[in-house]
Amino acid sequence: MEILFNDLEGLRIAVDIETRGQEFYRQASSYAEKAEYKNLFLMLMNEEIQHKETFMNLYNKIKDQKEAFADDYLFDSEVSRYLTVLAESHVFSEPDKAARKIAELNTIGAILEVAIQAEKDSILFYDELARNAKFEEAIKIFNLLKQEEQGHVVKLRKIMDGLA
Repeated sequence: MEILFNDLEGLRIAVDIETRGQEFYRQASSYAEKAEYKNLFLMLMNEEIQHKETFMNLYNKIKDQKEAFADDYLFDSEVSRYLTVLAESHVFSEPDKAARKIAELNTIGAILEVAIQAEKDSILFYDELARNAKFEEAIKIFNLLKQEEQGHVVKLRKIMDGLA
């Protein structure tokens, strides 16, 4: 069965992505031995919590507006398929599997690589949602979060470059 997205479905998946990122960074902070890495991962974890709250608030607001469920409000099928692939292949593990994922990575460099790729995937996802969203507030939020995720990539890359 093909999933057709609307702003609500995009927001629901965004909440899930942020929940996964929150747990990933929590586990990464417990793995990190250097204070610099631990603090970075905790800061990123807290930002993921804030993002999740932002998405939940917007989800609840939009959910109350009936037009979000109208058939003509759905994203087209190509966009929906693309978003499904992005969401399904998102690097952050399910929250209950994050500890195992971190243990498998076993170095700060490997954790940083996964985190950078996950943030890049988030940027693509939020960019696509922003381009297809119908609610102006959703568009603004997706664009704002995309910029914050870009900042995460820069911070993670800076730490990664310092490892070499």
